[in-house]
Amino acid sequence: MLLNVNTGLIFWTVVTFLLLLFVLKKLAWAPILGALEEREARIREDLERAEKARTESEKLLEEQRQMLQKARQEAQEIIERGRKAAEAARQELLAKSKEEAEQLLEKARREIELSRDKALEEIRNLAVDLSLAAAQKVIRKELDPDEHRRLVEEALQEMRGLS
Repeated sequence: MLLNVNTGLIFWTVVTFLLLLFVLKKLAWAPILGALEEREARIREDLERAEKARTESEKLLEEQRQMLQKARQEAQEIIERGRKAAEAARQELLAKSKEEAEQLLEKARREIELSRDKALEEIRNLAVDLSLAAAQKVIRKELDPDEHRRLVEEALQEMRGLS
């Protein structure tokens, strides 16, 4: 009895199952497939947006890297220009200081030369005066001052010629 097959029951079970499939296909299958397709489309759009966002973020990251590199390069150039300007200013200051030192040295040389010439002139005049005084005492005669000067100048010229 266990294997008793009731064909009427099998028939009605198959008919009920087919009817249920038909009803589900007409009523539920389209909405279920629509929901699945809608979900698939949403997932696809989300993946596309995610890919687009990733591409955009990579692009922005590259732009930021380029901007950072450019900023570093500009900073290096500014530092280099500053260093060159400082070096040029230092060289200019050294040249100016050297020029001023040379001018001071030349001025000191001229002043020394003038002082030496003035001292030599005073020594000559003193020598002339002393020579005149000595000559007057020696010859005991008074010569006019122009004659005395001329005689002393001649004597000095002769002395210079000897030395």
